Amino acid sequence: MSTPESQLSILFDDPGRSALLSDIDGTLCRIVDRPENAKVPDKAKESLEILSRKLGLVACVTGRPALVGRQMVGVDGVTYFGNHGLELLRPGDDRPELHLDPEQLGRAARFIAEHDSPMWVEAKIRLEDKGPIQALHWRGAGPRTEALVHQIADHAIAADLTAHWGRKVLELRPPDMEGKAGAVEALLAVNGFETVVFAGDDKTDLEAVRRLQEMRDKGQIPRLLVVAVGSAEGPEELFERADVLVTESDDWIELISGLAARDA
Repeated sequence: MSTPESQLSILFDDPGRSALLSDIDGTLCRIVDRPENAKVPDKAKESLEILSRKLGLVACVTGRPALVGRQMVGVDGVTYFGNHGLELLRPGDDRPELHLDPEQLGRAARFIAEHDSPMWVEAKIRLEDKGPIQALHWRGAGPRTEALVHQIADHAIAADLTAHWGRKVLELRPPDMEGKAGAVEALLAVNGFETVVFAGDDKTDLEAVRRLQEMRDKGQIPRLLVVAVGSAEGPEELFERADVLVTESDDWIELISGLAARDA
């Protein structure tokens, strides 16, 4: 019977043509009430640094801005696709490459500026400015706050923004944004990777998994392994599509630590 450790070892069959892709929040670190307090453990950072030297690609595909993702993980050899695919930060780059029409950059921020009110603060809605994406967090607040957030989403959709729901977070995005699905395809489509391992925990990661499995079915990725990190708030479809299920982020970190300790 195969174990998760043995399944992940396919990355070392041809390391130079293997890619390890991972979400950050909920996958490389635990979800916390306030996003700015999230911390990637040193064990994860050290493992990713080692793997970035052994594999053809190690990338963090995150909802955070790319520079924030790099700051959290702290590994220069990792590629960071931030803001759900809007920003690509390659190793050695000082600034991310934007994957967005310049006219769309400020749409979500303008909506927030026009609609923000003291009622949002009273309802314990916390705003996160991610540039092209504006996030409203309400972890720790009650159902009335969630109802208010849904009203805000309706107004945003009427203003031709996209409302995207995560784990106790609403993201207001520019229209026609592909998200992590577009990010993983952009990372992999032209690089000839034979083996891909992807790990995530949320709805945005499910979108990436769907795209990766479509690419596999078309023969663009010969070997794909999906790892889902368990969560009561995560989409059931992600767990159904996964090849490997782990209970929490610490379990995923243990797996990549074991990979890093291997002789490639």
